[in-house]
Amino acid sequence: MSVFTTPSNKTPLRICHMADVHLGYRRYNKLTKNGINQREADINLAFQEAITRMISLKPDAVVIAGDLFHSVRPSNAIVTMCFRQLRRLADETQAPIIIVAGNHETPKRIDTGSVLQLFTEISGVYVADAQKEVFTFKDKSLAVTCMPHAALVDRDKLTLRADDRFQHNILVVHGQVNEGWISDFGGAEIDLKSLAPHEWDYIALGHVHLYRPVSLNACYSGSLEHTATNIWSESTQQKGFLEVQLPGLKKVFHPLTSPREVLALEPLDVTGIEPNEIMELIRERVGDVPGGIEGKIVRLQISGVSRESYKHLDHKALRALRAEALNLTIDISFVVSQADTGGLSKPGVGLLKDQLIEFSKSWEVPGVSRDELSAVLDSYVSRVEAKHEAS
Repeated sequence: MSVFTTPSNKTPLRICHMADVHLGYRRYNKLTKNGINQREADINLAFQEAITRMISLKPDAVVIAGDLFHSVRPSNAIVTMCFRQLRRLADETQAPIIIVAGNHETPKRIDTGSVLQLFTEISGVYVADAQKEVFTFKDKSLAVTCMPHAALVDRDKLTLRADDRFQHNILVVHGQVNEGWISDFGGAEIDLKSLAPHEWDYIALGHVHLYRPVSLNACYSGSLEHTATNIWSESTQQKGFLEVQLPGLKKVFHPLTSPREVLALEPLDVTGIEPNEIMELIRERVGDVPGGIEGKIVRLQISGVSRESYKHLDHKALRALRAEALNLTIDISFVVSQADTGGLSKPGVGLLKDQLIEFSKSWEVPGVSRDELSAVLDSYVSRVEAKHEAS
């Protein structure tokens, strides 16, 4: 919790701020008993828990700062579930719900239209999906200025100013503000200064999947589940939403209990170790997980494996371990032995991923360190490898 207080005669106002729900997100090949992708069901559960918790808080307003959906065209089942949950939130709190479109749900063609407009059929729901919008609520002396993803393309042409007729002015933005790393691809990069931060009582941010204060009055609430480009980088972070009290900017983070556990195990270096010993180390490392790995999302990185040793690993036992978890990624980095090269020394030959990461060290990406770039490349190649292993 972070607190910033200033003396004020303003009427107290409490808002709930969530973002990056990513309804419709799917990953891995495990299904529920009803035939739904398990990760899709996990995201639904986290969203429903967040709605229930917000109802109990009875806020004066709710803002959803982008990427309510994972794609432009979510399934009918997902849209129906979302509609019911938002209607429940609106009915039971009687608070306005302001939704801003993120990059994931913004169509590339203007004539495609946005699924978010459907939710304006719910009394008390307001949507900004294509351009800057300002929604005002006189009974709360509140003005909410919304900058969806599409509006950020030409943001230099816009003047962002608070409305002085209202006691409380909130800005809602979906973009990457003053971050030197990639949380999710496709978002607009923004300098905080361009948002005129001094104008606003609070800036509700979306796109970065971690709870992260950017300034005293600007904050990311983070995602409700593990849906980032590299989930391993956020494996120790709690998921939830923010409650913000105005004036004074008292921010309370509400962690959720439903998000599935994600574990990045301590890596193994097995250089020079026999295959049967490697298997024992793997079993030991996996067995050390408190409560076991059943139903969890786990990654184990192993370095120093020769291709000859890899052939003699107990792959049946590895498949059994993978079946136990929701997903177990065993990420192996190979070393080249003389047996691999016919007795010739041939350094620099390894997995495609290793070669790609090595090659990327010569790249220069503004605002992104080489370690961060390597982590992103690693996550994408690991995703492809996981699909291959499952097929």
